[in-house]
Amino acid sequence: MATINDIAKMAGVSAATVSHVVNKTRYVSPKLVKKVEEAIDALEYPPNFVVKKKKTKAAEVDMEYVLFLAEDIHNPFHAEVERVVQKNMENAGYPLVSLSYGENGRKLDLYSQLLLAPESAVGIVAFPGAQEAHLLELLREAEAPVVLVGKKAEAYQADTVLSDNYGGAYRATNHLIKSGHEYIAIVSGGRGTEVDMERINGYKAALEDNGIALSPEYVISGLDNEKEIFQTLVSMNALENPPTAVFATNYRMVISILRFIGVNNIECPKDLSIISFNDFEWAELHNPSITTVAQDTKSIGEEVARLLLERMRERRLKGGGDSEESGGADFKEIVVPTELRIRASTSGIGRGPFGEKAASMEVLQLSESEKRLVRVGKYTAAVSFHYTGKAWAQLHEQGIKDEFNSLGISLLAVTDAHFNPTMQSKQLESLLTMEPDILISIPVDNEETSEAYKKIARSETKLVLITNVPNGLGVEDYVTCVSVNEHSHGRSAGRGLGEYMHRHNLRNVGIVRHGAVFYATNQRDDAAEQILLEEYPELTVCGKTFFEREEEAYQKTIELMKMNPEIQGIYVSWEGPAAQVVAALAEIGRTDVVVSTADLEYVLALNMAKGGAVKAISAQRPYEQGRAMALAAANALIGKKVPSFIGVEPIYVTQENLLKTWETVYKEAPPIQLANILKSPNVMEKE
Repeated sequence: MATINDIAKMAGVSAATVSHVVNKTRYVSPKLVKKVEEAIDALEYPPNFVVKKKKTKAAEVDMEYVLFLAEDIHNPFHAEVERVVQKNMENAGYPLVSLSYGENGRKLDLYSQLLLAPESAVGIVAFPGAQEAHLLELLREAEAPVVLVGKKAEAYQADTVLSDNYGGAYRATNHLIKSGHEYIAIVSGGRGTEVDMERINGYKAALEDNGIALSPEYVISGLDNEKEIFQTLVSMNALENPPTAVFATNYRMVISILRFIGVNNIECPKDLSIISFNDFEWAELHNPSITTVAQDTKSIGEEVARLLLERMRERRLKGGGDSEESGGADFKEIVVPTELRIRASTSGIGRGPFGEKAASMEVLQLSESEKRLVRVGKYTAAVSFHYTGKAWAQLHEQGIKDEFNSLGISLLAVTDAHFNPTMQSKQLESLLTMEPDILISIPVDNEETSEAYKKIARSETKLVLITNVPNGLGVEDYVTCVSVNEHSHGRSAGRGLGEYMHRHNLRNVGIVRHGAVFYATNQRDDAAEQILLEEYPELTVCGKTFFEREEEAYQKTIELMKMNPEIQGIYVSWEGPAAQVVAALAEIGRTDVVVSTADLEYVLALNMAKGGAVKAISAQRPYEQGRAMALAAANALIGKKVPSFIGVEPIYVTQENLLKTWETVYKEAPPIQLANILKSPNVMEKE
């Protein structure tokens, strides 16, 4: 019978090393362990102490299992992948043993014996981290097949399952850009890992594709702790153009960013929008809820389990052997797409005709002493509308009058051009002869009325514009332009359609949008399309049509539905063409198609009240917009600086809040017919 010294001589090691290998009393390198075990296996009659240890080991290990190795198994991403892998492995008859190896490498040494026990550990799932080199060194000694997760390892060949870090960061940044953000910062942790670089590269690509120059001061990496994050945000806020959005490459940084904005009275998302890479448990519960780039942990876990089981079967058929070297395996790299989950921590920035950020009406408020100063001036004003036949213009006029009356500003005249640009040009010249201190106006046509507005710009009269700016005028030619926040307006109408279709399992969308080049309606329509595509990935835009005049929308809708009969919901730019769309749908018998649009008028409100096609409306607040125009004029008269664009936030309207929002918008009780319909117990739509 061989002795311990015989085994030591055969393996080329000391007797003490043989003892440590057999008794597991001290760490021995995997290579030496292998030599000792091969020497023992070659013996016909091993020593009794070896036989006893083998019997003990056989009694202790009575099943095969899969090892799950992560730097931190409590990390949400690791934990979610682990749950999916565990379920799949247990279904295949293999329990999962999860081990957290930390960042110092010592635990990897302790786990090495498990890694090199092919009769028990039959597969390995590993997340490369800070100790990647040490981890890979041990994996090379393992006979079990390995699947790497989350990160490639150039120095080690194995099947790998990755998240689309680049694409996720690209979509997140693109979402912010399409929402009106131009100054976007990206912050990442202290390691400067390959994963972080992929996310930063996705961010850079989105900027480049949208024609936005990369500003190095907005790209910060190497942040190890909250103090460094705070210092970084302080420095960014001191820039000439501080960021309006921050993209954090991991969720832990979001906690510090939220603390910073809380301490510094910064509002999210009003002042700063926030996106995090990685969805996390409390992202949806936070106030505001956090927009995230979610990794598809379910698909990742399923792909990991599928690949590992496939390699385990291959190895069993080949009778074992080293997983990396045997068979010349064609290793696979699977990249799983990410999902952008848009929540309340990101919001759009309304833009004026020259791309300026929309300012809130609140910046126009006057102190009591400033109001007295306006009254002493005994100023005069005039108003030129494109058309006064709709409640929209009438409410604007009432808001202007009420504010002027409170400030002692005399209103000399209000004109109606009946959508005739020639008539409006003449009216503007007549108003100018009255020499008003203020002229408030909305152009019928930006081109044909341009010369008339240029004359006003050259005069002493201060010009306040409604919604659009005539061609040839710059921001220096008028006090401000006041409108609804068009970006919010479009998002509200788009979200209304998306939510209804999501609840009712509808999938196919049609778009009927304004074809003219007007920054206001173009911005609104773009925002509606953006939210439908980004926030409701299950929806498909099947067809799109454009109209120049409202009445064209009728025939355009019939043609759209003929070409795309699968359409189940339609977004329309505003209420006038929306009424044409509803009429066209009724004409062709498609009362199953739902509609969302912008602006609250009686015809559409009645349709909504009756449970008709109109399901969601984004309503302007024309009375408040009129007040904003009058306040902007008063600010300018006493020499206060006024932002060049004011955007008043819209109101979201559904059948459930129709009566309340009618009062809010129109400043009066809703029509009796509308109220009676909605008070009927049988009319409210059943979900």
